[in-house]
Amino acid sequence: MHSSEPGSQPPVVIELSPPYAVQGRLVRYQSLWLLLRIIYARQIEKRPLSAATIRAHFPQTKSIRMIISRAFAEFSRLGIAVGWGHDQQIDLALLKLSQRSRGPFWLQADTLERFVFLRQGEHISADELGPFLGLHASAQPQMGMVGERNGVDYVMQDMRFWQHLTQGMREGHDGFVRPAALRQSDPFLLAQQCAQDDFQQALALMKASLAWRRSDLLAESKQALSRFEHIIALGQLASARPTFAAMAQIVHAWDRYSQGDTEAARVLLQQLEASATLGPVVRYNPRVRFEFLNLSALLYKFDAMAEGGALRQESADAALQALSYALEAACEADSIDAVQHAAANIGWCLWLFRQLDLLDQPLPAVQAQAMRWLGLSEWICDRFGVGSASAWNTIFILRIARGNCHGASSLATFRTQQPMSLSEAALALQPLSAPFALGFNHWFAWAQFTLEEYDSGRLRFPPLQLANLLLEAAWFCVFEQGASLAAYQIVERLRAQLLELRPSERVFFRDALSAIPLP
Repeated sequence: MHSSEPGSQPPVVIELSPPYAVQGRLVRYQSLWLLLRIIYARQIEKRPLSAATIRAHFPQTKSIRMIISRAFAEFSRLGIAVGWGHDQQIDLALLKLSQRSRGPFWLQADTLERFVFLRQGEHISADELGPFLGLHASAQPQMGMVGERNGVDYVMQDMRFWQHLTQGMREGHDGFVRPAALRQSDPFLLAQQCAQDDFQQALALMKASLAWRRSDLLAESKQALSRFEHIIALGQLASARPTFAAMAQIVHAWDRYSQGDTEAARVLLQQLEASATLGPVVRYNPRVRFEFLNLSALLYKFDAMAEGGALRQESADAALQALSYALEAACEADSIDAVQHAAANIGWCLWLFRQLDLLDQPLPAVQAQAMRWLGLSEWICDRFGVGSASAWNTIFILRIARGNCHGASSLATFRTQQPMSLSEAALALQPLSAPFALGFNHWFAWAQFTLEEYDSGRLRFPPLQLANLLLEAAWFCVFEQGASLAAYQIVERLRAQLLELRPSERVFFRDALSAIPLP
């Protein structure tokens, strides 16, 4: 229910120094953090506190429901009324308990006026709560140098850690995925076994988490990240640098993004950018800036693709803007692998946004330009030997080539469509050579060749990549050959492959298959 008139209730005194207390009564740190974060959000940020912000602050917690339940139990014991949901005018007694963990959380104005903050007995204002909440400094433990290492002893250590780590980084750049049966020989695992200190252990885990996520090995990536978080929680990274801490925050954000928790990922990036300690790392370290901008672009892309969402065109432009800055950062960092990633993302986003009518440029012009960006990425992979084990460039180029085609009611009508020809695509890429066009006369031949490379064991693709490649092969096979035996075989193989995907991933392929009119 609503509080009484302002000033009619006594102040609520909060002590921020251990042991934490409210009105002289001890409280859990998590509960106090949540209360102060709600106050800070309302008084300083002028908004309610989202559940995503809570998840971002407690990244090791699988569910924030328990944290919220315990905190609200303490709020009730202390006589502090906290509301939740988007309707901030509702009587608190009418709020549904089953929806509490969804947030957002807020305090009514008369309740806010009651709080008094102390730090070691000294009064502080609400805008000074930032350091306690982890907003004005890194949320990670302090990881500066605390002592001098013995240089000779360090460089005389067993070098196998660095050998395995660099091998893992090389394989990660190549997009190489080891079969499950050979996973124990993964260089990152071997590096962890050979690590001489906590920093080396954490470095190997962080690199492994990033590499495995890029290869769609999400379970392995999550496991590495959990071990990484455990080491950080113990505060053992005495030799780490702010650059490492900033990358660690980005790894956390990538993990949340991979799990579909885009809001938590966004909050983590916002905290990183606002951090007095780590914000300068993002600005002045081009490699960290690339990772920050690359993920930021994907979050903008998510907003742009949200049906019924506000500012979709603005989000699309923001995504392309972030990717353009990421491309510059990649070049500044002399990372050719990052350059090809940025180019590929620009090409695919450019085409995707045009397909969603979020760009005004003519479709043929966008189709050719998107092909150029993806072609640049593929040329870099071929010329510099990076990312060569990934099928995404192949998939996206094939999909864009047929992007001006639509579903048809009959096979005959389907085959009268006019996708961009392979020779037109190669011409659009001039003056760069088009490695995918060499030796092939039509698109299906390239898709078929890539499948043969996979079937021979020379390339390894995660299930989602393979399914996408099979879809493009099926489309072009039916387009070029009609209802051939090869077309039926590829379609059936794709249907079987869907069983390897997550349920949420299967809908797209079923819809796509229904648009290919095989008798």
